[in-house]
Amino acid sequence: MKLLREPLVHFVIAGVVLFSAYAWLNGSRPASDGVEPVRISAGQIQWLRQTYSSQWLRPPDANELQGLVNDLVNEELLAREAQTMGLGEDDTIVRRRLAQKLKFLVEDTSRLAEPTDAELRQYFEANAARFEDSPRVSFTQIYFNPETRKDAAEDAGLVLAGLSANAGDDGAELGDRFLLEAEMRQVDRQAIANAFGDEFADALLTSQLGKWVGPLKSGYGTHLVFVSARDPVRKPAFEAVRDEVIAEWRRESEQKVSADYLARLRGKYGVELDDSVKAQLEPLPAADVLMR
Repeated sequence: MKLLREPLVHFVIAGVVLFSAYAWLNGSRPASDGVEPVRISAGQIQWLRQTYSSQWLRPPDANELQGLVNDLVNEELLAREAQTMGLGEDDTIVRRRLAQKLKFLVEDTSRLAEPTDAELRQYFEANAARFEDSPRVSFTQIYFNPETRKDAAEDAGLVLAGLSANAGDDGAELGDRFLLEAEMRQVDRQAIANAFGDEFADALLTSQLGKWVGPLKSGYGTHLVFVSARDPVRKPAFEAVRDEVIAEWRRESEQKVSADYLARLRGKYGVELDDSVKAQLEPLPAADVLMR
C-alpha cells in the first residue's frame, strides 16, 4: 500500500496505462510500405456493442454492427489523414480534448491507492475543521430598505439606540417590510450566507448574545440583529463522516498527483513566456499555476 502512494509509481502506472490504451486502440503494426493499416480489435468491437446497448437497450444485430464498424473505420481514416495534414495543430478544441484525456488518466492512477482505516483516521484528525458541524444561530433581524430611506444606516442607528434604552422592546414594527422571515431559528452559517451574504453570516457568528447589534450590511440593505442563541461548533465522530473523509482524501490525492505530474512536465519541456506576456500577467504561486 505504501508503494502505491509514491508519486514515481503513479507516473510509471500512468505511462503503462497510456501505452496500453494506445496499443489497444491502434494495435502494433507497421506495414511493409511504412504506412500502418487501420486495425479493429476485439476490444473495440466489445466497446461498440456496449455503447450501442447502453443507448438502445438492446445489442446491435449483424447489419447494425457492420455499420458501426464501418463508421469507426471511416472515423479512424479521416482522423489519421487529418493528423497527417496537420489539421489538429493550433486547434484549441483538439488540444483541450487531448489534455483532458491525459489529465483523467493521470488522476485515475491515484485511485489505485486506497487508504487504510488508520490513514483515514489520521487524515480526519489533521483536517478536523473540514468535517465539523457548522454552528447554528437563532436570531431576529430588523430590515431598513436603502431604496425607500434617505440614509438607512443612520435610521438603523437611531432605532438601535432606542432598543438599547428599552431592552424589553422586540423591535418587530420598527423596520421595513422584508421578503424573509424576521425571526430564524437553528440556522447554519451556509444557510445564512445564502440568504444574506458571507459578511452578514460571519458577523452573526461573533455577535454578542442577547443584545441588539448593528447596523449590519447584507445583499438587501441594512439590518439590526438580535442573536438569541448560538450552538458551538461540534466535531462529529469519525464513523459518522467516514464517506466524506474518504471523498476528501481522494480529491486531495488526485490534486497532488496531477500537480506532481505537471511539475515534471514543466521540467521536461520547459515553459517560456515572451516579455510582453509577462508584463501582462499577475505573478502566481507555483502551486496555483500547477493546479490549474
